[in-house]
Amino acid sequence: MTRILKAFAGQLFGAKYESAGKSLLAAAALFWAVRATGLKLAIAPSVLYLTSVLFTAGVMWQTLSAGRHAETLRSMLALPFENRSFVSGYVSALSMHTLVTKTLPVWAPLGAAAPWNGFEIALAFLCGCMACTVTAAAYLMLRRGNAVCPVLWASGILAVILAVRRPPAILAAVLASLAGAALYLYSADAYDFYNACAAKKPARHMGYSGNMLVYLARYMMANKSHGINTAGLCAVACLLPLPLGNLQELNALPIGFAILCLNTPVCTLLSGDPDLEQAVRALPGQARHFGRMYCLFILAVNGAAAVLYLCIWQMIQGGVGPADIGTAILFATQSAILSAVLEWKHPIRGWKTESDLWHHPRKYLVPLVMLLIAAFIGTWPRLSAAYAAILLPECCALLYMTRRS
Repeated sequence: MTRILKAFAGQLFGAKYESAGKSLLAAAALFWAVRATGLKLAIAPSVLYLTSVLFTAGVMWQTLSAGRHAETLRSMLALPFENRSFVSGYVSALSMHTLVTKTLPVWAPLGAAAPWNGFEIALAFLCGCMACTVTAAAYLMLRRGNAVCPVLWASGILAVILAVRRPPAILAAVLASLAGAALYLYSADAYDFYNACAAKKPARHMGYSGNMLVYLARYMMANKSHGINTAGLCAVACLLPLPLGNLQELNALPIGFAILCLNTPVCTLLSGDPDLEQAVRALPGQARHFGRMYCLFILAVNGAAAVLYLCIWQMIQGGVGPADIGTAILFATQSAILSAVLEWKHPIRGWKTESDLWHHPRKYLVPLVMLLIAAFIGTWPRLSAAYAAILLPECCALLYMTRRS
């Protein structure tokens, strides 16, 4: 197990575990930054436990089903191994990577803002460990066609955290789930973790100008995570009018457009597929052609979410007019242009898993710019002047993208 664990840990954290060091520094910086503000929040312990379970399970599932990670796993499975040691080392390495690089930066600000005691912190850590092992077991169950047990298992854990809320009951559920998941993984087959479908990549036929949008659409459909993230944003679009509509101090409608720009898989298409990037950059004239098609693709995705958001806003709050429709078009267009420019000129390198890619700080640059513009529009008395402020960076970005290399 130790050999397998070290091999996978080296793949995930780096040869010298540099990813772990960066995550620890980031978590420490977040902790002391929140502590320095003196912010104190009354957060129920059940919120900490629920966050530890749901966030960790989501990242663990994302890592298990990632296409790039499937290729690494296939290479490891080609070597001689002992089945139980392989499963234990593999799940342990993924769990360590998830907890250290993803969950720890979430725990840090929560720990600084709320006065947790030692037992609550230890229980939250156990919840994170349990989420990793149960997610691995549930992943294998679904691969074997058993969808009922994972749903009932997850429902039971959430029911204890949300309904019972007593620390002894939560601790008992966590320990029982850990034991059950460990027992199930003890008899698991290492080859069941290999997702051959995730390792496959769609064929690339991009030589003709008319095929680029078709390829991008097929690429999105072939990657379930892209569709799931887009569906999640559509769900957010349906919910945003409820809290934003209650803000009376400013026009909060543009804030929703800015939030809906946060579609990480779609905006990191080249970073997530180095082979695609190499193929695109090798073709002549792709800096302009691919940039335009990629802008249209992101515009279509963001525009669909913005249209849904406007429709729900009209149903709940009312008052949507031509100026708001124009704002939606400008926000979707500008976010698409800026995302395409950023992805073409500054793709993300050196990531180990899709989770590292999608949680990279670069993902927040475009939404942050859009939020600043949304705040500007919300407090500006005449939207026509705000439109002019939006059009300038759009035109500059478009010229930057389409200029000859």
